[in-house]
Parts: sequence; C-alpha cells; structure tokens
Amino acid sequence: MYAGFVIAFILCFFTSLLNKENAGSLLSGYNTMSDERKKKVDFKGIVKIYKIVFYSISAYLVFVSLINLFIDNLKFIFIAMTLGLSWGFIPLFFLGSTYDKNVYKPWELWFQRFMVAFLFLGGLFVTYLIYTTPLNELTSNNL
Repeated sequence: MYAGFVIAFILCFFTSLLNKENAGSLLSGYNTMSDERKKKVDFKGIVKIYKIVFYSISAYLVFVSLINLFIDNLKFIFIAMTLGLSWGFIPLFFLGSTYDKNVYKPWELWFQRFMVAFLFLGGLFVTYLIYTTPLNELTSNNL
C-alpha cells in the first residue's frame, strides 16, 4: 500500500510552495481579515509552524509506509494513517495562536476548540471502526 507515500509527497509539495509572500492567499481566513487584523499576524512565524507540522506529518506517513513494507498488517496501516492525519493537524491550533495576536469573539474560540475535539475524537472513532471491522471487509473489491 503506497497511499502513505503519495499523501506525504502531496503534503511536501504544497508545503514547499508556502512562503511569506504567498501565505496570505494560501492560509484560510486571511483574505477576509481587515487590514488592522492583518497587521497583528506574524506570517513568517506561521509559515515556519506550518512547514514544521506538515513536514512532520509527511515524515510520519513515510515511516508508517516503510513499516508496512516489512510488516503486512493492513489494520495497522489504516489506523496509523488515520491517527497521523487527524491528530497531526492539532498542533496548528496551539502553535499558530502564538503568532496571531488578534482578539477573537467567543464563538470563534469555541469553534477552534470544537475543531480540535473533532479531530481528536474523530480520529479515535474512525480508528475504532477500522479496528472492529473484519479484515475481509476492509480489503473487498466492492468499495
């Protein structure tokens, strides 16, 4: 299964395109910010954090895919990739806020917390579904 290598390549490719000059157009929410809110965002720091997180997720996916070449356990690869992709993006919420000095409305803060909980619990739930699904249903050609 080479999905981990493909996903890692795609993440690395798009991460390599990200720099301080184009961060405003590539990062969500920036285009809708007012000019005074844009001044409170340190894009150099945010780009650095994004690159660290995305390259780390890519390295994790390559590592899991390499393990899968030697250990033929399909459930392991599905579970490891699910957790890596869902939990891997959680640090962006915590580390990114150090470079954004804007004051957000309460509903915006609650939405961020909801997304962190969704990524964490969603990863656990999908992992549970993979773990409890019989192996022949995971590998059937009827997908």
